[in-house]
Amino acid sequence: MNFVLFLLLNAVLLLRPDDLFPELAGLRLYLLVIVPCVMLSLPQLMRLLTLDSLRQRPVAVCVLLFFASTIISFVAHGRIGEAFFEFGPEFAKVVLYYFLLIAVVDTPERFRTFVGVLVALIGMLTAIALAQHYGIAHFPSIVPCMQGAIDPASGERYEFPRLVSGGVFNDPNDLCLILGLGILCCIYCLTTNRNGPIGLAVWALPIPLFVYALLDTYSKGGLLGILTGGTAYLYSRYGGPRSLPLAATGAILILAAIGGRQGDISGGGTAHQRLMFWAEGMTTIFAQPLLIPTGLGMGWFLAETGHVAHNSFVQAYVEFGVFGGGTFLATFYISARLLDQIGRGVLAPTWAIQSRHFTFAAVVGYAAGCYSLTRNFVIPTYLILGLASIILDQAAPTLAERHCVSSRWFGRIALLGIFGLMFIKMITQGLGIAGI
Repeated sequence: MNFVLFLLLNAVLLLRPDDLFPELAGLRLYLLVIVPCVMLSLPQLMRLLTLDSLRQRPVAVCVLLFFASTIISFVAHGRIGEAFFEFGPEFAKVVLYYFLLIAVVDTPERFRTFVGVLVALIGMLTAIALAQHYGIAHFPSIVPCMQGAIDPASGERYEFPRLVSGGVFNDPNDLCLILGLGILCCIYCLTTNRNGPIGLAVWALPIPLFVYALLDTYSKGGLLGILTGGTAYLYSRYGGPRSLPLAATGAILILAAIGGRQGDISGGGTAHQRLMFWAEGMTTIFAQPLLIPTGLGMGWFLAETGHVAHNSFVQAYVEFGVFGGGTFLATFYISARLLDQIGRGVLAPTWAIQSRHFTFAAVVGYAAGCYSLTRNFVIPTYLILGLASIILDQAAPTLAERHCVSSRWFGRIALLGIFGLMFIKMITQGLGIAGI
């Protein structure tokens, strides 16, 4: 029963029916679903949160450390009320979702069903977006996104609409990233299909719809995330020497075929503007070394530049310091590193080994998308990390000591955080020098 409730919870969180249909707002669907789901899943959650269990789950520990870093940063800046009564409880709901995911989706059958349900939910998001975009339906909560551009022939400025959907996906970049996950989910279901030609048709049909929709988002960051995820999938499945040249050729051809704003990744325009935001944030935090551990505080980018950083890793480092930035980076680094070793040094059941290609691609692709988008506190980020953690949980009982949480492990995480800060600083300067 808790699994059924968890699937309903995902429908509520991703589709946001109470936003789409205001008459449902008074029902408080989120509370109606999550409360019984948590109660029925309490035994699994309690086992998951024991010290012995967490010791074998380094990604889960990094998620908790990142949550702690945000609270510490608020407190360090004297914003105690926000820490414990505003931001903290809201982010705690997202962290709870992550732990519910890995507690409830704990068998191969549930994992495959969950991935299939994600295809259906992303398909519904896409249908809602396209219906709104082309005037077939009207949802008051979906705010149109208009993109300004200059006609190269006439030099005149014009605007064109970018595809958005409801809830957190009322942003073309968010929508593009979830469409990329939808494509990967379809590929996973196709490669593990057990229902013959009918099953192949069912899982292949949504892919053209997702591709069509992602082109209507005109999202550069989302497209780069998808291309990176596809490259990661080929690498995981076939190895570097065989897959990387093919992936590089494919990416070049895809970008050339798409063309326009989305296919142009040469920099300039908004890309250069975002780079300036990153540079300003990195320069400011290095100019105040006492704030490097805890950061400049939540909302610094918005207050100083009028925009978020459009880079989840820069945003985490600048606003939450080396503690927050390092642990956020570690969630993706450890997920990708351990997934890459599943079946090659890290023991796991056969189904987990078969599923690692999909989850590795999802993590790497989403991380690439996060490098040009700010997605530190939204459900899709922890959905991706949760998918990885489900597979890694299958290897937890046999995880080598060097991967388990220990005092030495904490030291390595600290070094990773410092290295990550310096690396991002150098990359930002390098892109600036290159004129991106």
